[in-house]
Amino acid sequence: MGNVVYVSDSKATNADATARALSSYRDIYWILGGQAKEGGIAPLASYFERIRHAFLIGEATELFAGQLDGRLPYTRCGDLRSALDAAHALAQREATGPAVVLLSPACASWDQWRSYEHRGDAFRAMARALPGAEILGRAA
Repeated sequence: MGNVVYVSDSKATNADATARALSSYRDIYWILGGQAKEGGIAPLASYFERIRHAFLIGEATELFAGQLDGRLPYTRCGDLRSALDAAHALAQREATGPAVVLLSPACASWDQWRSYEHRGDAFRAMARALPGAEILGRAA
C-alpha cells in the first residue's frame, strides 16, 4: 500500500480550474460533480491518463458519466461522503506508490452545499477522520 494524500480543490468550479489540479498530480482518485458548467469536463480529456478512477457526485453525475464512458473508470456516488469513502477504499487497496484523492469538482456546489468553501470544509473534516490521512489544500 502506498501513501495516499487527500487534496481539497473545492474552489475549482469549472474545467479550467480543475485542469490545473489534474496537471499537478498522477495516480488520481478524482471526486467531481455538482452543478455542471457549460462544456462539462470534455476539455479535461488530455488529463484522463493521470486518473485511476473518477467518483461522480451531484446533479452532473449522468452528464459526466456520459463524457467518461469508455474512457475512464468511474463510480456514481451521489454525494461527497459516499465518494470519499469509495475513493479512500480504492486508493488504499490499489496504490503502490504515492496517490491522491482529489476533490476538484469542475462544478458549482449549490446543488448540495451553501458554497464551495462549505464543500471544501466538509471534505477536509471527513478526510481528517480517515485513519492516517494526510490532508493537503484549502478550499479558499
